[in-house]
Amino acid sequence: VRKLHACETMGAATVICTDKTGTLTKNEMTVMETDIYGGEEELELVRQNMAVNSTAEVSEENGKIVTIGNPTEAALLKWLHKSGHEYAAYRDSSHIKEQLPFSTETKYMETTAVTSSGMVRFIKGAPEIVLEMCDSIAGGQTKEHIHKTLAAYQSKAMRTLGFACEKKESGLVFMGVVGIADPIRDDVREAIETCMNKAGVRVIIVTGDTPGTANEIGRQIGLIDPDQKNQIITGTEFAAMTDEQARELLRNPDFKIISRARPDDKARLVTLLQANGEVVAVTGDGTNDAPALSKAQVGLSMGDGTSRAKEASDITIIDNSFSSINKAIMWGRSLYLNIQRFIIFQMTINLCACLIVLLGSFVGLDSPLTVTQMLWVNLIMDTFAAM
Repeated sequence: VRKLHACETMGAATVICTDKTGTLTKNEMTVMETDIYGGEEELELVRQNMAVNSTAEVSEENGKIVTIGNPTEAALLKWLHKSGHEYAAYRDSSHIKEQLPFSTETKYMETTAVTSSGMVRFIKGAPEIVLEMCDSIAGGQTKEHIHKTLAAYQSKAMRTLGFACEKKESGLVFMGVVGIADPIRDDVREAIETCMNKAGVRVIIVTGDTPGTANEIGRQIGLIDPDQKNQIITGTEFAAMTDEQARELLRNPDFKIISRARPDDKARLVTLLQANGEVVAVTGDGTNDAPALSKAQVGLSMGDGTSRAKEASDITIIDNSFSSINKAIMWGRSLYLNIQRFIIFQMTINLCACLIVLLGSFVGLDSPLTVTQMLWVNLIMDTFAAM
C-alpha cells in the first residue's frame, strides 16, 4: 500500500477498469494450436524458421523457464523446447546472411540464412500478409482452409502467426500457421464472479486487443454470457463520441469492454465514470497507464509493472492477480464499517452522557454522574466496548 487512504477508498469502489494482460491472464504467451502443411521436411523448415528467424532467448534458472525478448517469439522457442528440439542447435548450425526485423508497418520478420540444406529465406508474421506474399502453399492446401483455420483460432482469443520459406528456386512457400494465446489465470473467473455478484462492483475491460479477442476473453472469465452479443466499442469509436454520448454509454450496465483502446481512452474513461458519480479503481502496469492510474480514486499497479506505473498508483498488487483486488475491496469495506461502528458507538455514549449532565443542570440537581462514574464510562466501558 503506497497511500494509506486508498485502503478505505477501495472499499467504496463501484467500478474497476482492468487491463487484460497480466491481471486477467498469466502473461505467458503459449503456443496453443499448430496447423503445419506438408510432411516432415516442411515441419523441419518451420522449426528452423522459429529458431533462426527470431531474436528472443530462452534459458532455465532454478527449474523455471526464463525468456528474454519478444513474448510471441519466446512462446515459439518454448514450444520447440517442449517438443524436444533446442533452438540453440538450429542457430549454431546456421549462418545468418541478412535479417529484416519485425515492424508494425510490414507485419512480418524475414531472415536469410545458410543452413545444412543450403540458402533458405525464412518469413514469419501476420498470416494474411505472409500468405499474399507466397507463390504456393505446402501440401496442396487451399487459401479457404487457411482462412477458416485463422478464423477458428482468432475466435478462441489466439494471436496467429504464419510461416513461409523459400529454398533454392522453389519460390516462397506457405508452410502453416500457429495459434498463440495468453492463458486465463486459474482463479480469475471465480474472482470476477465474486466481484460482480457478491461485492456488487462493476468490471470493465480496457484492452488493446482486437474486438474478437477481447470478447472471447470476456466470455472465458464470465464477464459476458456465452449467448450475449459482442461488445463492439473500440478506442477509436469511443474517442469520436462527445462527453455526453460517452457518459450515456457508460450508464448502460451491459457496457463491459473497450477493445483497441489507447492510453488516452483509458484516462478519459476514468474521468467520465467519475463524472457519472462512480468511485473508480484502475489497474495498469505500463508507463502509458500512469495518467489513468493518477486520475482514478484508487490506482492499482501490478507487481511486475514499470516503476512509473507504481509511482502513479496508490496500491501495488504484488501477485498481479485479480483475486487480490477482491481482498483489497473486502478489507477496505471492513475498515470503513469498523470506523462507522466506532463513531456511532462513541457518539451514542458521549451524547447520552452530555444529555444526562445537561438535564441534571436544568432540573437543578447536582451532576447525575459523578466524576468517578464519568471516568468509568470513558476508561472502562468506552475503551473495551469500542475495541
